[in-house]
Formats: sequence, structure tokens, C-alpha cells
Amino acid sequence: MSFLSEEQTSQLAPDASSLKAGKDLANDRKWLNYQSNARVLWGEVQGSGKDPYRTQIDLQNIAFKCSCPSRKFPCKHGLGLLFLVAKKGGEIPQLDTEPAWVSDWMNKRTEKVETKAKKEEAEEADPNKAEKQAKDKEKRQNERLLKVEAGIAELDLWLRDMVRTGILSLPEKGSQYFEKMAARMVDSQATGFASLIKGFTKINFYQGDAWQTEALEIAAKIHLQIEAFKNLEQLPPPLQEEIKSRIGWNIQQKELLENTTAEVIDDDWVVIGRRTTQEDDITIQRNWLYGCASKRYALILNFAYRTAAIETALVPATSSKAKLVFYPSNTPFRAIVKQHLENKSYIPQAIEGIENWEEAQNYYAEILAQNPWADDVPMLVENLSFVPNQNQWFLKDSLGNIMPFSPEFDPQKIFHLLAISGGHPLSLFVLRQNSHIFPLGIVQNYSYQLV
Repeated sequence: MSFLSEEQTSQLAPDASSLKAGKDLANDRKWLNYQSNARVLWGEVQGSGKDPYRTQIDLQNIAFKCSCPSRKFPCKHGLGLLFLVAKKGGEIPQLDTEPAWVSDWMNKRTEKVETKAKKEEAEEADPNKAEKQAKDKEKRQNERLLKVEAGIAELDLWLRDMVRTGILSLPEKGSQYFEKMAARMVDSQATGFASLIKGFTKINFYQGDAWQTEALEIAAKIHLQIEAFKNLEQLPPPLQEEIKSRIGWNIQQKELLENTTAEVIDDDWVVIGRRTTQEDDITIQRNWLYGCASKRYALILNFAYRTAAIETALVPATSSKAKLVFYPSNTPFRAIVKQHLENKSYIPQAIEGIENWEEAQNYYAEILAQNPWADDVPMLVENLSFVPNQNQWFLKDSLGNIMPFSPEFDPQKIFHLLAISGGHPLSLFVLRQNSHIFPLGIVQNYSYQLV
């Protein structure tokens, strides 16, 4: 039976305090009992209350349940049980029979999936309901289009006024100037523009002149997106869908799954990285995947409101046998999981990457030519070494060309990479972010290790 490693378990922790508490619970003496079978891992641990906390983990789809009052997902008990099993190398008691509290939870999960499938089949079999849904959808789209058009017209005037008064006056305007327009875009259901506008509030206006270039880039992206929307009907359908998605006009997951023309890829997908960010009250989880046979990249987005948990079967640094459905785009990265079968702790086949930064630049240029709004472009680059220069670290390829690390990348992790490499070149999955590189993980033979 394949359990998660300590490193893979660490990637599931919702925060640093949960990670530490989970590792502290990876001790036999703290657990009253723990067992597993092919589908579920469970255990009981004594907490602060009279009764022990009951912890359960769905091993096939990586889901957690615990009777403790914690609102974190997974809680420290779920993490602790996984860390304990990892420390023991998976050598724990195996039982074919499950306690009632375990089997009830697992059976309900299975029943929920089956009920959903039956409901969808019934809806498909009712032609009148399908026709009514189609009319309602068209009405909602027309209403939204009017809101978006009004908001974008206002944004166009705002941007022209801002440029007319001069970029050099931006530091004097203050963050409220930008936040007000961003809020207006949210009201007009053009949230993609709101995210772009908020980019102005993240600029450091008081550190040299670099901010001028940043401000111009953001303004140019907004202008290009406005003009693209104005000429939407004249563009190819895949590009139309990309622009609507950038604006915030996304296809519903149910609609995408029912779309018979949508691209579906069945592959072994390596979960090469996960980044979680907070925007206002929304938690955004970005999962980057690489298809071993298809050589395709995919981005799976998950969202949660405030303290709500994000439940996903994808585990960083593992490979998942799954079918993905891709959103229509001229540069299709974003996808959703249509069917997930199993997680593996290894890469099922050898994979090859880009040989040097020159080839990587050509690939990046091709993506930008098709999608100038692309933020993070994933790639696997081989034979990279770490070199310092004037208190800054760079990634050097086999030809001696260098690329700087992203300012968002934790510099302490560079020393971790140096220790792993032992001074030898590594193959790295990275995100290309404009002129910087954000490392995700290391490919070594048939294994993958997150940075």
C-alpha cells in the first residue's frame, strides 16, 4: 500500500502552526489506536476532551474527517496520523473490517457521488428542463453582458484620464484611487479587471524608477484587454473564450463537463506545485500539473470563502491517474478534474525538459504571442545550477546563461536546493514570471521533490 511521504504530507498543511502540531503528533504514544485498509486510514487520539478524537483519511481521494472542533483542513490530527504512517514506512496494522464510524463516513462519500451522477442523468433525460435551463442561461448572459460593457466603458475613460495626467503622478494618488475602480469592476462582474487594477496597489513607488515600468505594463495589459473585448466577435473562438475568462466570465464546471467538444486528456499527471494565496475573503489554491505522456501542463484552481476548507484529491509531489477537461483557450492551461483514479508516490515514466534558457525563452515567447496576459508559464528546464552575484542568486544553464529568481521566492529555499544538488546541475520545474523564475520542484530519475 502506498502512503504519502513526510514531504508530501507537509504540503497539505493549511499553515505553519498546523504543520508543527501535526509533526508533534507523529508519535505512537499519543495514539490510542490506528489502522488502515486499501481505501481508508483511521485512528483515535486523546485530546483535551473526555472522549478521544476520531480521525479518518480517504486514501483513494485524499479527504479528511475528524471529530475535533478545529476548523482547519486538514486538522493537526489528520496530519499527525499521516506523518506517523510515513515515519513507519507504511508498516501499520491492516484490517479488512472497519469500525462503524469509519464505514459510515466512507459509504456516505460513495453514495454522494452516485446520487450526483443519477441526478445528472435524470436532468439530461428531461428535454423540457434542458430547454428552460438554456433560456435562463441566455437571459443571465445578456444581463451580465450589459453590466460588463457598462463597467468596461467606465474603466476605459478612467485609464485614459490616468495616462493623460501622466504616469509620474501615480504615487500621489494613493491606494484608494485604484481600490475604488477595482470595486467598480467587481460590481460590474468584470473581476479579472479588478485583479489587474489591484496590481497598481502592490507597486513600490518609492524605490528607484523601476515602478514606472511596472505601472506601464499593467496599464498596457488593461488597455489591450479592453480593446480585445471591444472586438470580441472578430476574434477566433478560442481567443474569445480566453478573453472572457480573463475578464472573469468563466464557464461553469458542470457546463464544461457536459461539453462534448471540450478537450479531455487521460494521463498520469504529476502535481508539480501548489501555491495558495489570499485575496480579500477568498482563498485561491493553484495546482500545477504535468502530463507524463501528453507532455501538457494544466492548472487546477480551487477556491474557498473565508475559513471554508478546500478538499482536493491532488497531492503535491505525487502523480495522479486522472482525466482532465480543459477550458477552451488559445493557450489551454486551466482545467478541472473529470475523473480521478489513484495517487502514486513516483513518476511512472521518464520525462525530458527544455535544454537551456534560450529554448525556454523561445517557448515563453510563443505563449506570450498567443496570450499576452499570461502570468505564470510552467516549464521543465534541465541542467540548472545555482550561482550568486552581488547578493542575488541566479539559475545558470548548461550554456552559461542566467535567470534571476522571483522576488516572491523564499531565499532560504535556495540553500535547501544547494544541499540537495551537492553542487551538481538539477532538472527543475519552474514558473516563468515575466523576467524572473519561480522554482517548483526537482526531477530526479523517477521521483519528484518539491522545493
